[in-house]
Amino acid sequence: MKLEELRQAQRELIDMLVKRADFQSLPKGLAFSYLGARVCYHDSHPLALFSEERFKDRSRFVSFLLHLKKAGHFSVFAHTPIVVDISGLSSEEKYQLAKTYFKAFFDEEKGLALFNLRHFAEALDETSFLRLISVDLNLEAIYVRIFKNKGSDWVIAWEGSLALAIDQAFESPKGLFYEREVIILEDKENPFNWTVVIAHNFSRIFSHQFVRHTWLNFNQRSHRYTKADFFVVPSCFKKEDVEVYEEFIVKALRVYEDWSTRMKKESARFTLPQGIATTVMASAPKFIWEDFVGKRAIPQAQEEIRDLATLLKNVLF
Repeated sequence: MKLEELRQAQRELIDMLVKRADFQSLPKGLAFSYLGARVCYHDSHPLALFSEERFKDRSRFVSFLLHLKKAGHFSVFAHTPIVVDISGLSSEEKYQLAKTYFKAFFDEEKGLALFNLRHFAEALDETSFLRLISVDLNLEAIYVRIFKNKGSDWVIAWEGSLALAIDQAFESPKGLFYEREVIILEDKENPFNWTVVIAHNFSRIFSHQFVRHTWLNFNQRSHRYTKADFFVVPSCFKKEDVEVYEEFIVKALRVYEDWSTRMKKESARFTLPQGIATTVMASAPKFIWEDFVGKRAIPQAQEEIRDLATLLKNVLF
């Protein structure tokens, strides 16, 4: 199959999806697409993004999402779940949907399928898509928990609705090293238990492994556009190791900042250690997270990804 043939098949089937989709979750799920789009270009706390005027102003928010569609940035829309009623469809119709749309999950017992906004953004015209996303957000229904890494333990630092999280003051880190955070956002009313996990201030060594779990939808802070700032220290480093590591980082940052004046940051960053901190957002139904936990909450896994998987195992399952 050629790409245009696939696109045509998606356009031919989209009417069936629109007629059977439950769009009542969009007032919650659209916030996730916004977060995925902005986390790439943001270097402070991820939840601070919801304080931006382009998010709080409804017309600017809708215009921003429409701009993403026009620009072809479809990946961010995969963070917004849409449930589709498949009861009454023939086996052939369900087969056509399953083979045409990537990352669509079917629950025959419930008579439901889980699609996402990307499936609609790629197939709908701009007018229809604009009509779809022109809704008032419901942030009260999104449950948020923030965990901070304290030594070998995870401590819950805050929990409540996303509507309340927007009013929180998130501290600005100081120094080269900053504690890791895990932020979990849940739509508990979603029949597939849609869950968003943000690994904040984890290393790029971690992120290279995390993105291998391709059932998840990802967006990541980009060091093409944001400045290098913080770094991660492995727990196995002794005091003298940290001192050598910090000395190396300071020298690397000096070169990075100098070179950034005469070349793009994306080129200058080749001088930086792999321990540089990044932020990765991932979303999926709960059973996909169960798969991730089963593969990474094991002794053989790298420290950071094992810590994340163990935390999720303890709080989600």
